[in-house]
Amino acid sequence: MPRPIASVEVPSSSANLGSGFDCFAAALSLKLRAELYEGDEPGILLNAHGEGAPRPGESGGENLLLAAFRDGMRLAAATGGGAWRLEVSSMIPAARGLGSSAAAIVAGLLLGASLGRRSPEADELLAAAARLEGHADNVAAAFYGGITLAVSTEQGVVLRRFRPPESWIPVLFVAQGESRTHEMRAALPATVSHVDAAAAAGRAALLATAVISGDATLLRDAMDDRLHQPYRLPLLPGTEELIASAYAHGAAGAALSGAGPSVIAVCDSPASAHAVEKSFNAAGIRGMATRLRFDILGARLSADERSVETDS
Repeated sequence: MPRPIASVEVPSSSANLGSGFDCFAAALSLKLRAELYEGDEPGILLNAHGEGAPRPGESGGENLLLAAFRDGMRLAAATGGGAWRLEVSSMIPAARGLGSSAAAIVAGLLLGASLGRRSPEADELLAAAARLEGHADNVAAAFYGGITLAVSTEQGVVLRRFRPPESWIPVLFVAQGESRTHEMRAALPATVSHVDAAAAAGRAALLATAVISGDATLLRDAMDDRLHQPYRLPLLPGTEELIASAYAHGAAGAALSGAGPSVIAVCDSPASAHAVEKSFNAAGIRGMATRLRFDILGARLSADERSVETDS
């Protein structure tokens, strides 16, 4: 069998983490893997496999991985044309709040950029990924791993990466049903009260403190969101009960994963992680509980027999 020109492995991600709406995300150990080969005919052929295989774009538009691949080639000043084949396998369920589209975008960008005459700067790639995704939170975690804070400003994306405390264990309930980000966005009000805005700011600051200090006792209050969960939970049957069950069985924090419908619980001991996982499976809701790990490596690209890592 021919060897790939380049290959990349990209982690899944859970965004928001409660009060970190549109800015915080954590990279998780479910992965998307993509390999680039020379094709037999001009153009780009995509063969995608697995539950989270990249799909056509919204409204029948171009697949996100292919769009990102073309953007990566352009950023790297790759020559036009050519014949390429992309083989993609993904363990990241699509439309479940686990960053499947972000992983596809990051994979496409890195593989496209591997073909160019120049190496794009990390901030160029992150900006391109954020444009395709619509926001920077999931793509930042997919690129860099760990827990990331990505804030869009007039000057670009301000990014900071944090190593998750070793004692923190993510337990996921991956819902069988799907949700679409644009539908969940539509559920949000145009404005919120000053009281809720102040509460959200304080809790987001508390979330940052918990991540930096490793103090899991702060997570319950830190993940008590006022900006998106109160409006999305009623549209996702069973999720509110899952969050309550996670706390009842010892989770330090629990929230919707991204826009849902999946739920993430952060536990600070193997015993509580086991109890939460067991409670999720016993909840009678269609889906699957799984204990994962935080991914600390981020996207890993191998090309021309050398390993290339994104730098934060």
